Amino acid sequence: MNPMFGQDGQRVLALITGIADLTADEVDRVTDAWKQVCPSDRATAWARLVRTTTEQERYQILAAASLARREALATAHRLRRADWAFWAAVSDAAAAVAAGARIGRHYDTLTAPLAAVMPPLAAFPGRAPASVAGFTADDPRAPAVFSEGA
Repeated sequence: MNPMFGQDGQRVLALITGIADLTADEVDRVTDAWKQVCPSDRATAWARLVRTTTEQERYQILAAASLARREALATAHRLRRADWAFWAAVSDAAAAVAAGARIGRHYDTLTAPLAAVMPPLAAFPGRAPASVAGFTADDPRAPAVFSEGA
């Protein structure tokens, strides 16, 4: 049986459960960061995601993005934030986490806005976050990342 959100399901769940902990200021930062990403870069990242996944994998990825968006909507409502860019940023990030390394550098495009307030998103399994360039994933000085089984 396949996990609901694919092989990176634990990382997706960590992302989703962390959304409710965001503050209004953090939601605003995510929103502003998402608006700074070039729309064509986002479109290219989503196209890569579609090209590199099977139909079943896309279903799992879109399920992750959908659930994350619902949690983002609930959080935005609770914090009285109505800008849809926050929901889009969270959805993009959840899709990228569910897709994992297969989307390559496009992972960063989709996760960067939310990673501004959730730094562990800045790296996918097997790659050190940009903030700790030069460290290996096993280096104890590197920050914790959302990892399988965490």
